[in-house]
Amino acid sequence: MASRRLIDFDIDKYVRNSKKLDLSFLDWDDIPRHELSDGDVMSMQYMMDIETHTVIYLRDLLATRAAKDPHVTAFLACWVYEELWHGEAFSDFLRSYGLEVPVEPRLPDGRTPLPTRPRRTAQIREQLGIGHRLAILPSMIGSALMPDFIALHMTWGAINELTTLTGYYQLIRRSSHPVLHQMLRRIIQDERRHFAFYRAQAKARLTDNPRGGRLVRWLLKALWTPVGAGVKSDEEVDTLALYLLADSPEGLEGARSIDRTIAEIPGLEGLTLIEDVVDRAVERRRRNPLWAIPPRVPQRTSPAPPREPHWVHTAAAA
Repeated sequence: MASRRLIDFDIDKYVRNSKKLDLSFLDWDDIPRHELSDGDVMSMQYMMDIETHTVIYLRDLLATRAAKDPHVTAFLACWVYEELWHGEAFSDFLRSYGLEVPVEPRLPDGRTPLPTRPRRTAQIREQLGIGHRLAILPSMIGSALMPDFIALHMTWGAINELTTLTGYYQLIRRSSHPVLHQMLRRIIQDERRHFAFYRAQAKARLTDNPRGGRLVRWLLKALWTPVGAGVKSDEEVDTLALYLLADSPEGLEGARSIDRTIAEIPGLEGLTLIEDVVDRAVERRRRNPLWAIPPRVPQRTSPAPPREPHWVHTAAAA
């Protein structure tokens, strides 16, 4: 049955062209010469941690019916690799700026071995506790009981990818750092392809499938949480939403545009998941003016890496 679906995505082209993020064009030495606001740093740390956490999302997805579809698994293999490098991009940028919490090990020549944030990543995963490790069970059970469960995962992925790339556009709008703008625009190119895959899969699985559409709609309204929720606290999620989406008419339009695009998937007409998240964050801030304020940027150290970060060395050797 899966072979008869019309998937509006060229998986062959995507897999053939998938590669590590290329940031060799960035002027890394220029990064510490421009200021980042508290909100900029908070956003980048959030994005770094969640991009690095993608492999855990992959674990959950492969425990479902998605693992039976060779086109889906081919995409996921490339997707998780590309997302790894997005996390490394934020890591290197922040280190070049002079921010690294906690301080990570170094190679003899001063470079940081890959992965660049093992202590931070291990600490985040350890803090999630046993409950997070058992979170795979509902996906396994739901997938076994409901044939349309994979449509939920594809739709969920589409929402998260569109939210992510919209967040990157909004960070470009909010930040005045020119090198950050260049880096984000390059990452956005990958994220747009990721979103296109998930949306194409969701549309194909829900077209002419009203029962599946009703199920996915109900499950999203009951279970969906913003990208990063669970890894980040409720206040951290609200901090990002308020900084990028609730700060201005442009930010609010970004939230509405996500909902409008997702509403084009069959069965999801009128769904306003992102606007609801922003509204709840705004209401919590209204009740408590000190809620979800970006933390102060720690004191910057001297930029730690040598003049060329590790991907520039890799690009030169390739």
